[in-house]
Amino acid sequence: MKIFNEHNKRVPTVSRGVGLGFFDGVHRGHQELLKTLAFECQRQNLTSCVFTFPEHPEAILTPDAPFKSYLVSLEQRMRLLGECGIEETYLQAFNRDFAAIEPIEFLDRYLNQLLQARLLVVGEDYRFGHRGQGDVALLKSWAEQQGIRVVVIGEVSMHDARVSSSRIRKLISEGNTDLAQRLLGRPYSLEGEVVSGRKIGRTIGFPTANIEIPTLLECPAHGVYSTRTRVGEMTYPSITNIGTRPTVSNSDAMPVAETYIYDVQLDLYGKTIEVEFVHMIRPERRFDSLLQLGAQIKSDLKTVKAWHDQSEQCFERARISGIPVYVMNTERFASAQMSLVFQAPMAKPDSALRALLMRVLTASCQRYPSRIALASALDSLYGSSIDANLEKQGDMQIIYLTAEGLVRWTDGTSPFRQTCELLFDILLNPKVDENGLFDPGTVESERKNLISELTARQNDRSKYAYDRCVELFCGDQIQKLQSIGDVESLRAITPEDLKAAYAALLSQTAVSVYIGGRADPDLLALCFDGLRKMPAEDRPVYRSGTLPSPFDPVEPKGLVEHKTVEQTRLVLAYTGLCPYFSHQSAVVTVMNSMLGGDVHSLLFDVVREKLGLAYSVFSMNRRSLSSLFIIAGVDSDKADDALDAIRAQIELLASNDFPDDLMKRSKMMIESSVQAIGDDLSSMLSSQINGRLMGRQLEIDDARNLVQSVTREQVADMARRLKLVSCFALTGTDKRIALDRAGLDRQAVSSKEDHN
Repeated sequence: MKIFNEHNKRVPTVSRGVGLGFFDGVHRGHQELLKTLAFECQRQNLTSCVFTFPEHPEAILTPDAPFKSYLVSLEQRMRLLGECGIEETYLQAFNRDFAAIEPIEFLDRYLNQLLQARLLVVGEDYRFGHRGQGDVALLKSWAEQQGIRVVVIGEVSMHDARVSSSRIRKLISEGNTDLAQRLLGRPYSLEGEVVSGRKIGRTIGFPTANIEIPTLLECPAHGVYSTRTRVGEMTYPSITNIGTRPTVSNSDAMPVAETYIYDVQLDLYGKTIEVEFVHMIRPERRFDSLLQLGAQIKSDLKTVKAWHDQSEQCFERARISGIPVYVMNTERFASAQMSLVFQAPMAKPDSALRALLMRVLTASCQRYPSRIALASALDSLYGSSIDANLEKQGDMQIIYLTAEGLVRWTDGTSPFRQTCELLFDILLNPKVDENGLFDPGTVESERKNLISELTARQNDRSKYAYDRCVELFCGDQIQKLQSIGDVESLRAITPEDLKAAYAALLSQTAVSVYIGGRADPDLLALCFDGLRKMPAEDRPVYRSGTLPSPFDPVEPKGLVEHKTVEQTRLVLAYTGLCPYFSHQSAVVTVMNSMLGGDVHSLLFDVVREKLGLAYSVFSMNRRSLSSLFIIAGVDSDKADDALDAIRAQIELLASNDFPDDLMKRSKMMIESSVQAIGDDLSSMLSSQINGRLMGRQLEIDDARNLVQSVTREQVADMARRLKLVSCFALTGTDKRIALDRAGLDRQAVSSKEDHN
């Protein structure tokens, strides 16, 4: 990210989208604004820029009570802005002269002339200019005259209150780092250089790394914490005491963070470390002797180790050759799972090429040169499995290479560790000839299987209708492509293509690793060694979140197609939902459940059961496309009535005139499904992966809380945003189907009918 200030007036002349605010902590509320800014700038081909200050305005405006409780340092804030996708930051010194600028002068001089803003993104309470006289209303009025678009981000609330920097500061000062972490979207941390202390910890068996707490940062409540400590590219479980050390000193005026990284020996003096505060164990207190202190530390350490082993928090354990390794420790399950997650842009023919490559890779390796031999090896590991799965998120292809197995067998061996070793064998030592080409027999067999899958999908009338509606919705955009590509591309793949795709997968594709279960040192060493063998020269830097590109559907269109079918298939595609990373996704989830996502929904209860207009009918949310699809199988003679009834249910939600029980049942079912994630290791790990890929990482309690907080008004407002863009009907009758009755304008309904 590029950083400019008033001393560097050579700001490039480019059109920008500008976010305004101070962004201390870059918490979830700030992230909503910043990711929206980056997202909309990508859509409008603008450079994303933040206009902010190096110091808090209160430091100048209230000199008698100077601001001294930052959540992050300036350097950390700049790094976090970059992680949200921001390309530039303009740092304006906040002094008396700047504070005296009139609102319109600020807008003209800085936003229009200096930054050439064509888009502005602000919070609903944003103020600017002398004495904060400028507000959002003035900003909108000025922007309209200048032809500048303004996006106002509403309040982001979690756990019954607004997410704000002041709320987070209070939580940290009280020692409630658990809730602070949820509001921040990451643990609160302190960073500093390890300094030499009194070395008393060594005398009682607990050598600590001490860092001084910056005077301008919020200091956690004095006490003992479960922490994680980042040293270079590694992160270790640790225990930290923060305070003035009353047992060993009566002279410490400033608090110190003393961290003990257990089960590993490291020389940390002079090194910079970052300590993440994840859970408070107890308040600081004074002991009568070092012997008592040592005994208490042993007890605290036992508590901290148990917390780390059972916390089930997913965190970045290491970054090996630029590849992040996330670990979610849990002891509740007998099995464990490791997933290598590759991210690549969807493209024709590359998507088909990668799909075929993953099938070929998981069919054999040098050690087990046939599918039968590989399957036998996995069977000998007591039912272990290795699978490759592909999915599509908007314009991105996600590839999962996953190993799963028992953590420990009765003879003391670890089938899971052996399965992970085999996974890296498959990836790094494939069955190829002296020219690096894959076995022709395996390639042709897997090519045939993939083509058969795509053909079978076309022959499934419901899936065919859905795919045709997606094509209408997306037009020529790459989002219409299947996750495994297309038949034409699969047939054209050559041996040399596969060889090149394999090299690109290892060295030019963004990748991350997720481990769920018991990640012991031997397993981590095996994983790290495997990752170090992957070439890293051209690999893209992995960045979590805001993954798919913004998507805009084509012009509204309806189409009727004739085939031999027993019932008419209707598929309707609506746009207007919030971006996939938005906190309002909880509103979309509830609305979808109420409309057609569950058996109690309006579509099921009214359209299918009460009116008898459909054999099946349901809705689903396509988050990466910010869209909602409704799929129905109806009697051809009732297609028009079904379209009317579907439209009526959406209008009922939009009118805010739906029964209270409908929302209550929806929330109960969603909460139950969210809670059930914690009963299955694979579901837990998938939730973590998807959260990071989509830029919206939530713990189970956070997700449930957001669902509980959804209001009737929010659901109605979201339903009112729905706009029908595409409607496809697959029918076996010549009777005309009035697609415009679903809500399309008549001129948007195609009269073309294909007879096959």
